[in-house]
Amino acid sequence: MITCIRNASIGFALLAVLLSGCNSKKIIKVHGKLLKDGQAMVVSEDTYVTLSFVAEVTTGSAATSHSAKFDQKTGTYTADLPAGKYRTMVAIALPSKKPGVLNAPTKPSKSETIHELTKDQELDIQVP
Repeated sequence: MITCIRNASIGFALLAVLLSGCNSKKIIKVHGKLLKDGQAMVVSEDTYVTLSFVAEVTTGSAATSHSAKFDQKTGTYTADLPAGKYRTMVAIALPSKKPGVLNAPTKPSKSETIHELTKDQELDIQVP
């Protein structure tokens, strides 16, 4: 009897592990440059740049976005996100000319291009 219960418990545990992987998406690494007029967009350390990957919404799914880590000194970024279809969105807040005063960021610029990201890859993004 104890052997049957133990075997059933092991079976349920294996089933739970197998089913938990069914809905998970592969996490990919995307890296590249933000390009302004064809050159890497290098900015000062007090310039705030936000790059987001916004998932394309399909019927019955919720909108999600994933932020990238941007390096101001090199104009490059890295992002870890689930494989899928994305548009990019960039917002930039320039440094203030008055100490202690924050500038409002620019209106976020959302790309018209849909990027199908299915594997680790390099993707350079043009900034208007």
